[in-house]
Amino acid sequence: MPTLIYAFSNHWGTNVSRRTLSELQKLLPEEGITFLPVFFFPQNFFHKYIENNRYDLIIGLGDGLRNLSKIKIETQAKNAYNDKEIYPFSPILLDLNMPPVDNYDSNYFQIGTNMGTYNCNWIAYRTQLHINQKNLDTQHLFLHLPPKANATLVASKIHDLLKDNGLI
Repeated sequence: MPTLIYAFSNHWGTNVSRRTLSELQKLLPEEGITFLPVFFFPQNFFHKYIENNRYDLIIGLGDGLRNLSKIKIETQAKNAYNDKEIYPFSPILLDLNMPPVDNYDSNYFQIGTNMGTYNCNWIAYRTQLHINQKNLDTQHLFLHLPPKANATLVASKIHDLLKDNGLI
């Protein structure tokens, strides 16, 4: 099952999303999984790695807001990047084509419906719109991570989430 796991990264690779991606690479089998950082505005990343490739599962990791204390499983993306539309004449909200994630530890995870209107939302919306337009069977999961969390622990909990729900 080809899988893409991407994470937003700052210049130094020190943010929690990028560190968690590195920790996940240690926990997950490399065969069939592509691990990639996203730098800056994600449009080039989308065109290069998502638009022209086929995956069974795409997992995005992004740093959540400062006060986020749990890993947030996002369920929707909004057609908004700052104060502009991402894609004209398309739905305001798109539900992510999520795999079943019924088994999760509520001590570490929460469900979210507001991805904001910046880079994480842009790539999630554009990816989901692409999946919908091409009628792909790709499942799409986006996780906002607590910015002050320990990346090793976060990666371990994400690994458990994927394993407990039969995604790896």
